[in-house]
Amino acid sequence: MGSGRFATPVRVVSHPFFAKAVINGRLSQIDGVDVVPVDERSELASAIKDAQVLIMPGGGFFFDGELAALLREHAPELRWIQLTSAGYDGPERNGVPDGVVVTNNGGALGAPVAEHAVTLLLALARRLPEFWQNQSKQLWIRKTETPVASLEGRTIAVIGFGSIGREVALRARTFGMRVLGVRRTPTPDALADEMFAMADMERALGQADAVVISLPLNDDTRNVFDSRTLAACKPGAWIVNVGRGALVDTHALVDALHSGHIGGAGLDVVEPEPVPSDHPLWSAPNVLITPHIAGSGSDASYQRVADTIEINMKRYLVGEPLQHQVI
Repeated sequence: MGSGRFATPVRVVSHPFFAKAVINGRLSQIDGVDVVPVDERSELASAIKDAQVLIMPGGGFFFDGELAALLREHAPELRWIQLTSAGYDGPERNGVPDGVVVTNNGGALGAPVAEHAVTLLLALARRLPEFWQNQSKQLWIRKTETPVASLEGRTIAVIGFGSIGREVALRARTFGMRVLGVRRTPTPDALADEMFAMADMERALGQADAVVISLPLNDDTRNVFDSRTLAACKPGAWIVNVGRGALVDTHALVDALHSGHIGGAGLDVVEPEPVPSDHPLWSAPNVLITPHIAGSGSDASYQRVADTIEINMKRYLVGEPLQHQVI
């Protein structure tokens, strides 16, 4: 039997890429829901034809133009796309079928992403890659090319002061850092010593020893960190990007790393992604690259994602407005 306003079970295609067992287990316990797990993208065309709901990430790498076309052609019953990610640049850029609502995870992965951002920042400050290289050669060398630094007493600019940015700020404050927040509307925030509007971002960059980027990707933010913006950064600043790769002009960053104006970069997201083997970013000085895994590894955050999906699924079944709607 169905549930709420539906006479038959609601078909939900679940293609989340992470926390599959948690998400699918929660959904399977809801009366009136028919969960169809999909492991491979090639299975989507047949699975989606009678589905009202699709669960998947919203990044452009996953939700590309080909997928958008597939949904328009093969998913006439689709009414709602629930994203497991905070980012929704894929559906925003490539479009969704008419009448389809899109919701995101409501910041459920903020904690692990912030942990990863601070990990990259600490590794840059404490020169861990250089020490690791020496260890691999059994070398005990205390002196580094650039002196080891501490985060204490330094200033961090968090560009994009949403759910992830605030979690970064919370952790930065525990290290004794001064926090500058940058977002569209610079309303005061208890976690920031000072707030700036995006239009005033360069004023914040000029003061910051470290910059963490956690912006959403859209037409206004694409390549927002270009050669001009990077030049506005404090000389020797560290740049960490856990937002989207296309927020940063990769070639401009490579040039800034080679010149030394940017003292180091920690990148969990890059443009292009994955980075081609012959790309100059691989050999740029003082760069750390991780393969878009910042949101991984937290059982607590996976449970929060599942909570968000479960709450929205129950709302959908009875016709209540969905939480965290982005499109």
